[in-house]
Amino acid sequence: MTLTAGTRLGRYEIHSQLGKGGMGEVYLAQDTTLNRKVALKVLPVELAANQDRMRRFEQEAKAAAALNHPNVAHVYEIGEADGLHFIAMEFVEGKTLREKIHYQQVELRKLLRYLQQVAGGLAKAHAAGIVHRDLKPDNVMISDDGYAKILDFGLAKLIEIPTPGPDGETTSDAQTVAQIQYSVPGRLLGTVGYMSPEQAQGKSGDIDHRSDVFSFGCMLYESVTRQRPFQGESNVASLYKIVYEPARNIAEFDPSAPPELQRIIRRCLAKDPEDRYQTIQDVAIELRDLRRELEGDAYLDVTIAPSAIGGRGVGVKGTSPHSESTIGGSQTIASGTAAEAGGVTNETAPAVTTSSSEVILGEIGKHKKAVVLTGLCLLLAVVAVIFWWGKFVGAPKNEPFRSMRITPLTTGGKIGNASIKGYTSISPDGKYVVFRTTEAGKDSLWVRQISSGSMVKIVPDVEGKIGGTTFSRDGEQVFYSQFVKDDSLGTLYQVPVLGATPRRVMGGVTSPITFSPDGGQFAFVRATPSESVLMSANVDGSGEQKIASRSLPNYFAFGGGPSWSPDGKQIACGAGSFSGSQSATIVAVPVTGGAEQPLTQQTWVSVSRVLWMSDGSGLIVAAIPQLVSAGTQLWHVGYPNGAVRRITNDLNAYGTSSLGLTADSKTLVTIQADKSAQIWVVSPGVDARGAKQITSGKNDGETLAWTTDGQILYTTPSGEQSDIWSAATDGTTKKQLTLDAHIERLGCASPDGGHIVFSSNRSGNFNLWRIDAGAGDQKQLTQGAEIDSQAVCSPDGQWVFFRSFRQGKSTFWKIPLLGGNPEQVSDTSSTWAAVSPDGKMVALYEAAAHRIVVIPFGGGAPIATLEVSINSRDVGLGWTADAKAITYAASLADADNIWSIPLDGGAPRQITNFASGLIFAFQMSRDGKQIALSRGSQIDDVILLRDGE
Repeated sequence: MTLTAGTRLGRYEIHSQLGKGGMGEVYLAQDTTLNRKVALKVLPVELAANQDRMRRFEQEAKAAAALNHPNVAHVYEIGEADGLHFIAMEFVEGKTLREKIHYQQVELRKLLRYLQQVAGGLAKAHAAGIVHRDLKPDNVMISDDGYAKILDFGLAKLIEIPTPGPDGETTSDAQTVAQIQYSVPGRLLGTVGYMSPEQAQGKSGDIDHRSDVFSFGCMLYESVTRQRPFQGESNVASLYKIVYEPARNIAEFDPSAPPELQRIIRRCLAKDPEDRYQTIQDVAIELRDLRRELEGDAYLDVTIAPSAIGGRGVGVKGTSPHSESTIGGSQTIASGTAAEAGGVTNETAPAVTTSSSEVILGEIGKHKKAVVLTGLCLLLAVVAVIFWWGKFVGAPKNEPFRSMRITPLTTGGKIGNASIKGYTSISPDGKYVVFRTTEAGKDSLWVRQISSGSMVKIVPDVEGKIGGTTFSRDGEQVFYSQFVKDDSLGTLYQVPVLGATPRRVMGGVTSPITFSPDGGQFAFVRATPSESVLMSANVDGSGEQKIASRSLPNYFAFGGGPSWSPDGKQIACGAGSFSGSQSATIVAVPVTGGAEQPLTQQTWVSVSRVLWMSDGSGLIVAAIPQLVSAGTQLWHVGYPNGAVRRITNDLNAYGTSSLGLTADSKTLVTIQADKSAQIWVVSPGVDARGAKQITSGKNDGETLAWTTDGQILYTTPSGEQSDIWSAATDGTTKKQLTLDAHIERLGCASPDGGHIVFSSNRSGNFNLWRIDAGAGDQKQLTQGAEIDSQAVCSPDGQWVFFRSFRQGKSTFWKIPLLGGNPEQVSDTSSTWAAVSPDGKMVALYEAAAHRIVVIPFGGGAPIATLEVSINSRDVGLGWTADAKAITYAASLADADNIWSIPLDGGAPRQITNFASGLIFAFQMSRDGKQIALSRGSQIDDVILLRDGE
């Protein structure tokens, strides 16, 4: 259950939810007795009955409460109130280490300081016999005053350590710290990507403090490279890499990374625990020494260091003379005969009794003038070389948004009662930001002046939907597309930056526009049912010209639109294919027309907005890296080399078409989205208070289905895959039905309960599969490169209707449940289908036209065409039990609800009564008495990313 603000648990008053996890929900609460904020970790009622969960819950509290260290979050108490078990702990205001690494792009030296503190806190835990076992950047909080705090000892393991006896001797094992073993051999506890090899293999008996050392090494690696060391295409692939494959060389990501740090990380990540650091305290000491060197404590040693075999070299104090060193921020590689002879280091070099300084002083006595003149010449030469190297060779390249400062312009996803809905851009001078909001089902455009924070609504409450926005080159005008029910291609309007009556520019503008360097023309994408066309026109809408086109299933990205290069010669745009592979990249097309050229070899699932850097050195790109992911992320693509670097790399998603760049390419504006969805069950007509939440995951129920016996099937993502689960309508008896390295999307369960039909990419493309509920046998039903999904089982159990995306068009087909050849049911472009309970009709939802078309079961002319609101949601379709009405989702007054529309064309009727929240998927039960919904929220906030700060 989710606790609401104001709920009391003993002396603690809930303020808001901070997060969810496998061991419970965490809330910000007020200790009303001591008048302080606390983080309250609450174990759900249904999990408290699980003895293993309860033991681990109590274990976390006892383990962490035993620690008193400035870098470990303090536990105040463990308690119970109103049947709920909770832990009250220190509330740390700040950011997680993951946010510092990926979100704020904090420089390495600061990250090492945080990690040194983490190592100190771990050393305290290990000294108390506590192994964390789930160490990861998400479990390290950096407070606002710059101190690291280790959180979440939910998987902590207490190990045996010797304790002094009364006479100073070591006590027997029976008298040592109690060993609490709640791990089942072969069961994986921890987080994939940060597990040690012994954890990944389920060897719970082999896990000790050195497992934390490995996880710590993973965090160190990620701090340097911004990548996980053992990231695979799936959880299974990641586990295999942890156990059997070495991490990629850090120098591949950052050639300037200090060699000493690379050595520390390699030793932390040794597969064999015996080869790792034996204590985390040793790691802390080495990090301390390394930080001192990086911060300038080391001084330049100009003495001649003798090698093992008489060679000479120039080195830096604290380093081998033949190692890589850093001088004034420039990398200097010094060589010596020892290195040339096979890498003998100072650690293994034989001792010499005569120092180089003694030799030099002796020679100075013999040749004073010559030595002085020679020394001056050498000194000047060294200074000149250092200057030249630092300026032209060794200086780090100015990579855009390698480090940046992020500033939120909105919080909570709302302006008054209006919800922020993306499509943001920034004026060339960086003074204004425009973004779209929705209130009571109507879109508006707002402009915020960044310096003052003042806001003005410049386009109020339009009919239809507002699309992507663009500022004119002089920053005086905002251009936007507007879509209404009978205009799916879009119409372009312009409005002064501080508001006035909008002026229509031209029709057929689907994407955001991009201006030529002189501002006299703009380019855009027009998406028709058969092709997407890259177009240009004069700034007043005249002189329309076709530059290039792609016939479906190939397309230009109309959601994000094109970008005109600074030299005015070419236009870049996202381009892809709707084939089964769903791949996209970035191409450039000459302004005068001609063949398109790829700008990079990198491919994504989809590419939306593309923006050129002002100097033409690269592009900023919004793209989705994988089908199951955190969503759209931001990337930098170099030009002309095509090198790709990820700018954002966190669990948040960023707006697909919500991206703007100032004229100096120093500031980005985008939308940061935080989505949360859980499964709910409600009966039609019942008040929202009667709805029951049955799951508590972060993103449950992207697809849903009902079984004959009243179980709910749903999908839940896990890493780069998603699997099918089942649960009873009261949230009990949860069971995972698929477990593989692929993506599953639910369709339906056969009426006899014998089969489940779903879509999966296990064959490479998304095709339909059937799993036998009893034996678990699986059979592929459809083949080919099409994208087949959204299966619907007929009431007689003979047929499966499904959506097939072919040649750029979504149409519905049917295939025998037991296998056979598919047959097309309708050539109407539709996104959802539902078969009537009597098996006589099929309803098809035409999302682009905002209507529902009903046809006979066997196909043919429409029986009825039902118009629905432009605010209808493309998330599902159903029937009432009497087959007299069709159900769909729609948004009204900032809340999504389920509606029914009579087949005879009567007025739609609202059948759920939620006052807030979004619906991401829904399914009617077979008897029509219950509705399963994936329901939650998505908070969109406008943020600025400032380069180099």
